[in-house]
Amino acid sequence: MLVYIRAMKKRIEFDGPILPGSVSTARSTCGKPNCACKATPPRLHGTYYRWTGVIDGKRTTKTISRLIAAECQRRIKRFRKLQREIEQLMRKSLADAPWMPEAKGSKGRKSR
Repeated sequence: MLVYIRAMKKRIEFDGPILPGSVSTARSTCGKPNCACKATPPRLHGTYYRWTGVIDGKRTTKTISRLIAAECQRRIKRFRKLQREIEQLMRKSLADAPWMPEAKGSKGRKSR
């Protein structure tokens, strides 16, 4: 996908879908008293993969498969790259804001 911003003549490019959030792993014990996860040393259950992000304004965690976790990681990486590019564009835009003394075309303007 290509987003073109005319004002800055800057192209922001990213490939494929994006996803905010993060992926984590966890191992755990169960409630069975004689399970191997209670032994010394314990043999924990898992590894479980989890995506955590915000859905409809609420922090959400979903348990996902290893393959889905890998795809989520790719999408999160693209999302973070897009965020960095937008932040860079914002810094350049603010540096060229009309109230900045060195901004183009701002000479001779009166502030209200």
